[in-house]
This record gives sequence, C-alpha cells and structure tokens, in this order.
Amino acid sequence: MDKGKILIAVPTFETIKPECFKGIYGIKPPKEYNLFFDYVKGYDCAKARNEIAKEAIEYGMDYVLMVDSDIAVPRLTVIKLLECGCDVALGWYYRKRTKTDETIIFDFGKDFNSHNSIKGQTMINELNEPFSCKGGGLGIALIKTEVFEKTNFPYFKFVTYPNDTILSEDLYFCNQVRDAGMKIKCNPFIKGDHIFDTLM
Repeated sequence: MDKGKILIAVPTFETIKPECFKGIYGIKPPKEYNLFFDYVKGYDCAKARNEIAKEAIEYGMDYVLMVDSDIAVPRLTVIKLLECGCDVALGWYYRKRTKTDETIIFDFGKDFNSHNSIKGQTMINELNEPFSCKGGGLGIALIKTEVFEKTNFPYFKFVTYPNDTILSEDLYFCNQVRDAGMKIKCNPFIKGDHIFDTLM
C-alpha cells in the first residue's frame, strides 16, 4: 500500500531558529504517511505561505504542515493533528511575549481580538479533545492540500481596512476556509513553544 505524503514547510524571511529545526527533526511520522521537508526564504510571510501551498499542489502532497521559524513543535504534532479529522488542524502557542495568557487560537465571535482569544489556562485545564474554532495563527498548522483547490489564490494575504487595522495573512486564510464551508479545529494537546531572543 502506497503511503500518503505530508510536506513540512517553514516560511522564513531570514533564518530558522535551531529549536525549530530540532522540533521538526524529532516529529514522529504516522504509519500511513511519509514526511518531506522544505523551507521558503526571503519573502514576507504571506508570499512564503503561498509558495509553500503551490509546492504542495505541484508535488501531490496530501497535507502540508506549516511551522513558523520561531516555533518549536512537540514530537506527536503530525499524529495528533491528523486525529482532528478536518480540513485545517491547528496546534497552539502563546502570543509572543504575552502577559495576559493569550494564545493565537480564536473562538467564534465578530473579530479576531483579545476578547475572542482562548486563554492558555483554558487550553491546559479545560479542553481535552480537538475542538472547532474560528481560526488562529498558522505557526503549527496541518492543512489538507485540497483546501487550496477550494479557495482563491492568493490563499494568504494581508488586508488593511479603512480604519488602518490589519488582518494578518493567516487569519485571512482562516476566513477563506470557513467561507468555503470547510472546518478548522485545534488540538489542545499540541502546544508549541514560541522562541524569542531575550533583549539585554
């Protein structure tokens, strides 16, 4: 029986944190899939994600796992995200340098804002299975390649509104996915570590 294919890809403008590489190297592959790795360097995040999507389509990947260059992922990332059984499966991590327990996963509501951000303590103490969500950051995101065939290119782009607020490329994509009738879930057991350099 032929195995499926999952592309693990990192969008990065400059470098990839060593902890990110170490986490990816340690990912346990599911029995039904072979894992492949690539990264796209030198573009803004939206363009890099679009290039990754095009590569996944071109090489007939079943899924693409996007991992941000400053995120360290746990060993069971792929296995647990596949268990979500949905079009887009997200892991979670804290918003960089947050002091308010904010994660990058959002509950259903009018906007993607701090009021709709699911708190880390909720993830850790109250949620014990994959759950549907409005969307979130794509620092750990397992996406079915067929999702790109059901949404419009560019799949990822920044949107600036008249009041000067900005919708990031990952949340724009989540809106596109839901508008196309597809499902987004988060697995609370897949927590990544947001890596950042301490300012001296």
